[in-house]
Amino acid sequence: MFRFNKTTVLAAGLSLLNGCALMPEDGTRAKLLEMPNLSQTLSGNAQAEKIVREWPKAQWWHDFHNVELNRVIETALKDSPSLHAAAARLTQAEAVADYQAAEMLPSISASAEFHHRRFSATDFYGPAGGQTFTGAYIDPVVFRYHLDLWGKDKAALEAALGKERAQASELAMARLVLSTAIARSYIRLCSAEEDIELAHTLSEKAEEKVQLAELRGQHGLTSQDLVYVGKQQLEAARQREASVRSQAQVLRNKLAALVGQGSDWGRNIHVEATEVAGHLPQPEAISLGLLAHRPDVAAALWQVESAAQSVKVAKTRFYPDINLVGFAGLRSLNLKDLFLSQGASVAYGMGPTITLPIFEGGRLEAELKNQQAVYDAAAESYNGTLLAAVQQVADSLAEWRLTLEHDAAQERALQAAGAASTLAGKRYRAGLSTRDGIIDAEAGLIQQRLTASELHSAHLLAAVGLIEALGGGYENTTMRVSSKVGHND
Repeated sequence: MFRFNKTTVLAAGLSLLNGCALMPEDGTRAKLLEMPNLSQTLSGNAQAEKIVREWPKAQWWHDFHNVELNRVIETALKDSPSLHAAAARLTQAEAVADYQAAEMLPSISASAEFHHRRFSATDFYGPAGGQTFTGAYIDPVVFRYHLDLWGKDKAALEAALGKERAQASELAMARLVLSTAIARSYIRLCSAEEDIELAHTLSEKAEEKVQLAELRGQHGLTSQDLVYVGKQQLEAARQREASVRSQAQVLRNKLAALVGQGSDWGRNIHVEATEVAGHLPQPEAISLGLLAHRPDVAAALWQVESAAQSVKVAKTRFYPDINLVGFAGLRSLNLKDLFLSQGASVAYGMGPTITLPIFEGGRLEAELKNQQAVYDAAAESYNGTLLAAVQQVADSLAEWRLTLEHDAAQERALQAAGAASTLAGKRYRAGLSTRDGIIDAEAGLIQQRLTASELHSAHLLAAVGLIEALGGGYENTTMRVSSKVGHND
């Protein structure tokens, strides 16, 4: 009889295992793109990777040698609400990862139950039927441990860690976006403040020409036409000056908002000379290194890794789930016998609890399909992020090189305008030209200075764009670009 029962139990167990839900076949999954070859876009050399590791620095804004810019950015990194929100999301992801790690450990708890119950006289309770008891179950030790036979808990932990690392990369990206946005606004503010002074000087020159035209008209030396033309030019100069002043105020308001302060805070931002040329490495010596130095690419890749692990979790749901459960304590129907029964109330137990997914109505297949779709979306999102990052680097390099050429050309134009102004002054002092000639020459020089200010600002903005394209000093030391990503075994 014992052998028969043993054989029967074994056969029943095998039948249950065979009755588990069948896992559908894997479809075609999305593939991750390789890093595109940009050998023609970037002229690399043996020192390229070394340069990328050293530049940009984590605090790249110090390379602009502007104390006020340093103060504004560092204040923003401490006070910005957007960064606080991103940091809170990272803390949340860390807590989820800690919870998943705890799920892999056994748990020990205690329980106590006190009850007052009556047993039915017509049920199978025997002598206790029809009686009322006040008793208790006290288990000072309750042990539970999930046997991770199929790697479900480990995959869930890896998925949570992937999301945590992705969130850390997104926090780095938020810091990069915030700091570069502040740098751009501050550079434009410096250019606007310089343009205010130049535009005001240009208005003064236009007003001086109007005064000369009016004086000559009063003495019949010229017609009123020149007076009207001069006044039009004067009003246009004043409009430009007012426009630049308004632009500067808008930039101050924007900087205050980026820092996380009220608009009055922006009025106290000082404008200082900003210079970065000569401190950046030459463009032809810059390598990509995007997988390690672009926080958005790193975040996208970690999302792929997390999604791949979530697919593994969904697959393990098709297998039997086993939990090891045990308890030890005192149990009695009567409170008076609980501690006075000389050990008769002692109870303990230990054994596995097996759950078999025999029929789930398509729930497991739907969940697996959902997680596979999440993986495919994450993989394609990574591919798009990678291509966008490569384009941003290529575009930033092209813009950087263009601003170098424009700066050099404008420097020559500025020198020519200065020489013309000096020559006009000599002619006027020699009596060879009127005052109008020197005013026009000085106005031309101011116009060239305005253009030089605009081009210098564009040069600095291109430097910020190049720094942002290269990750702003971010380095993901935990990145693991495994060939198994995308193969959900």
